[in-house]
Amino acid sequence: MSRKAFLIAALLGTSSTLAVAQSLPATTNAIPDQEGNPNGAAVSVVLTNHFTIPGLSGDIMRFVTRFGSLDVEMLPAAAPNHVINFQGYAERGDYDNTIIHRIADFSNPADGIDVVQGGGFTAEVPTERIPTEDDIALEYNEPNARGTLAAARGTDADSANSQWYFNTSDNSTVLGPDNNPPGFTVFGRVIGNGMEVIDAIAEVPSYPFSVPFNEIPLVDFEFNRDVAVEDYVWISSIREVPLYPTTGYDSSALVFSVSSSDENVVVAEIVSSTLVLSPRMRGSATITVTATDVRGGTAMQEFNFSTSGIEITVQPASIDVAAGTDSSLSVTAAADSAISYQWYRQRPGETSPTAITGATAATLNLSDVTASDMGFYWVNLTTVDSELNSDVAIVTLSGGTSRLANLSTRGSVPAGETLTPGFVLRGDGAKDLVIRAVGPTLVDFGVTSAMADPVMDLTPLGATTSILTNDNWEDSPNSATLASISAELGAFPLGTGSLDAAVLTSVALPNTQGNTGYTVQIRSSDGSSGIALAEIYDPDGPASNAQLSNISARGFSGNGDEVLAPGFVIDGTGAKTMLIRVVGPTLTNFGVTGTMTDPRFEVIPVDHLNPVAANDNWGGTAALKAAFATAGAFAFPDDNSLDAAVVVRLPPGAYTVRPVGANEGTGVILVEAYEVIE
Repeated sequence: MSRKAFLIAALLGTSSTLAVAQSLPATTNAIPDQEGNPNGAAVSVVLTNHFTIPGLSGDIMRFVTRFGSLDVEMLPAAAPNHVINFQGYAERGDYDNTIIHRIADFSNPADGIDVVQGGGFTAEVPTERIPTEDDIALEYNEPNARGTLAAARGTDADSANSQWYFNTSDNSTVLGPDNNPPGFTVFGRVIGNGMEVIDAIAEVPSYPFSVPFNEIPLVDFEFNRDVAVEDYVWISSIREVPLYPTTGYDSSALVFSVSSSDENVVVAEIVSSTLVLSPRMRGSATITVTATDVRGGTAMQEFNFSTSGIEITVQPASIDVAAGTDSSLSVTAAADSAISYQWYRQRPGETSPTAITGATAATLNLSDVTASDMGFYWVNLTTVDSELNSDVAIVTLSGGTSRLANLSTRGSVPAGETLTPGFVLRGDGAKDLVIRAVGPTLVDFGVTSAMADPVMDLTPLGATTSILTNDNWEDSPNSATLASISAELGAFPLGTGSLDAAVLTSVALPNTQGNTGYTVQIRSSDGSSGIALAEIYDPDGPASNAQLSNISARGFSGNGDEVLAPGFVIDGTGAKTMLIRVVGPTLTNFGVTGTMTDPRFEVIPVDHLNPVAANDNWGGTAALKAAFATAGAFAFPDDNSLDAAVVVRLPPGAYTVRPVGANEGTGVILVEAYEVIE
């Protein structure tokens, strides 16, 4: 809008202080009291059903300014073309790092500033006009009341483009169609207490430079020097935000917080727009949920959470037992009525658990323990009105021998990138291995987004040049032997003509870099994305001088099929102690970007439903630090980092590590599984 147009308007009317009503956060439906079982399943409450900002119907745009942030509701019913125009500039980033270049008073200076204008010039010295699109025809349907956002224009009614202004006074008359035909288009309104920001900008002194900067606000400026960037009232960004926290957005108009009056009874957390209540011990607690807007406006609800039923105070503990000796598992629990017990066992390789005959007490006695007793145990507790399963306890046998016979990693490979699992062996000499990069055959197992044509490179750890490359497994000179040995090892077959990659090869220990590690890089032949499975099999027996000792995989881990999921197989007569880690935040120390901020994981036996080990935050324990050193894993420098790690002793069998991000977070992680030599 030109200075001339504003002067004409100022001569034709006066301002008042009538304000548009701005909406603050409010409650809708009351959250009812909730209940759960001690240490039982979490209770979820969808908060979008209980809080809102009243009266909103249009998109919300957030202005981030030198004087704070404010949200503005778009009014497409009043000015659809202006809304589309404004959002286009914002989405392209045209308003990023721009300035408020004009604050204007139309009538009595004692009444204060009437408009705050921006959207035209960059925050640099010298400032430049931002690129503009075609002009937008007038859509005058709403008055220029205080708190509205309108399109600036020149004397031509249809000349609006990038520039906009906030009405800091009621300019309904002075900028209306009667006094200044045919008016100025209003296309947004400030939400909540956002006018605090605009009013603060209006208080900044303005200075009379040449048009269009003859009313430019400058902070702490003095006429005896040149204008500097730090003098500007800047707009760092204008972006659309959802009303509620939503995946894919960094912010929202409402954010939720929660507190529990007694976290011994229930732990409360917010996951996106959902309240998650995790019961702990029996009792009751008051839950307070607050919805807060960008200017600190709040709405609050309180309700009661109570836990009743069965409470397990001491979980069954895993045991490592000498063959032929007696041992036991036990649980300690409390309830409002009598508790019944039933113990279950599921061995590795079994697809369903077995109820142990006669095991109906709080303690399960194991007599003359043999290898057949190794497995996973838990107890089901019931009362007249509740039921609860204990944690899984692992029973292993001391002694015996075992080895890592198979390592695998399944992951989602973004376009143009690689899935990079690695493995380490112990011992020396030559070591035969079957190494596979499976893509198209995964379709047979229901993976619809499998990589169509994977290519595999094998590289010594620390080297930059691969020692072996394979595109299609049938191109291997020993493909017939590869197929037969793979079948003997229990690997699913790769079909004739499939584009999966695989080799049967011998690797040297130590390698050309003087160590015993190798990496497998899997990429698509055409650079496209897809899910791939890397597998390393040891065809030699346990008497071999060289054995697999560690697998690692670094890559993007998402949700669902996009989870980066390593696995391993323990073969032999004895159990094996494993160190398992999922590293996210600590990867930033190695220059890795886009990491998962808070990884957690579960270890699940193949064909089982229940995890047998899990961890969220590693906690900086001395036992884990010692295991890191024993296994040769790099240290975590921060005891409070959100990386995850656990040491667990497992019977022979096949296992999968399933990582997941807190609050459904995604990102780059490093998953590692080490044998711990005791």
